Amino acid sequence: MWEQIQDFFDNFKSEGHGMNKGSMFFTGVIIVIMLGFWMFIGIVDIKPTEVGVEVDKVQGKVIELPRGVGYHVFNKVSTDIVVYHVAARAFPSDVAKSEGSDTYTLDLKTNDGQNIRVDLTILYALKGNEVPVLHQSIGPNYEDQILLPQIRSEARIAIGSYTAEEIYSGKVRDVIQKEIATRLQGAVAKFPAIQIQDALIRHFAFSPEFERAIEQKKLAAQQVEINKNRALAQEEEAKRQEAEARGSKLKAIQDAEGRAQSAKIEADAERYKLEQEAAGKLANWKADAEGKRLQAEALGGGQNVVALKFAENIPDKFRVFAVPIGQNSTSLMDLNGIFKGMFSSTSESVK
Repeated sequence: MWEQIQDFFDNFKSEGHGMNKGSMFFTGVIIVIMLGFWMFIGIVDIKPTEVGVEVDKVQGKVIELPRGVGYHVFNKVSTDIVVYHVAARAFPSDVAKSEGSDTYTLDLKTNDGQNIRVDLTILYALKGNEVPVLHQSIGPNYEDQILLPQIRSEARIAIGSYTAEEIYSGKVRDVIQKEIATRLQGAVAKFPAIQIQDALIRHFAFSPEFERAIEQKKLAAQQVEINKNRALAQEEEAKRQEAEARGSKLKAIQDAEGRAQSAKIEADAERYKLEQEAAGKLANWKADAEGKRLQAEALGGGQNVVALKFAENIPDKFRVFAVPIGQNSTSLMDLNGIFKGMFSSTSESVK
């Protein structure tokens, strides 16, 4: 602005010899008006992601209703408009410059006393209707006055709840981030304009000695795990071999039992065969004896049966001899008496 005015005066001096007094007066009035306008009248352009806070400098107070999107003209002497960015953003805003910076890097301690450096980013937004109250109580420097101290305090409490090894392994990183965000939301609740959305741990570092010790411990744990896996593999192989041995033993037992069962079946079959043969012979003997009994009863008794058997055994050619009894005479032997005696003895023996 002032450069443009200076250029105007330079041109006016170079061309002033060709102008009359009236023209010079008119030009001077225009210049004075322009200077007065730029000295006392202000114009501000508020973007969609911004709100403007109007300050009455005469009365020394903040207007409760914020200015919205658009161009706003105001009296610089009595009024001031401060523009606030209300859309979601990160703190620190320049992440690349904040990494390693002592201003935004947090030096904390873990539960077991280990030092840890943490680079933390907070995502937050401003609630437009509450920004005038924030401006009146804190002002535009609210990030360094409110956010940074609260971040350090709540992060110290959250990280101090865990051991260095737990944080180093990364298992609790998400838990710590959520815990910090939750604690910050509670801490800034008395400033309704500040809306905490999330907390992100970008980087953390321990002392070189501690990191070496952790790496050695991890290597030892990995070797233990390798040895454990080898032992498990050997155990599984032993179980497999034992199962194979049990299978072979069971097969041998089953084969032996099969052979014994087969032999038993064969022995039972042979015994059954012999029993059937013996039963057959016994039945034959019983039938034969029964037949003889019935035959004897049919012939009138045992004496007749013996006589019949004797008769059956007499040869086809049978000779009868005569024995002399007295002088000049012969007589047949009393064969009837002889046979009678024979038959009697035989019958008694049969009885």
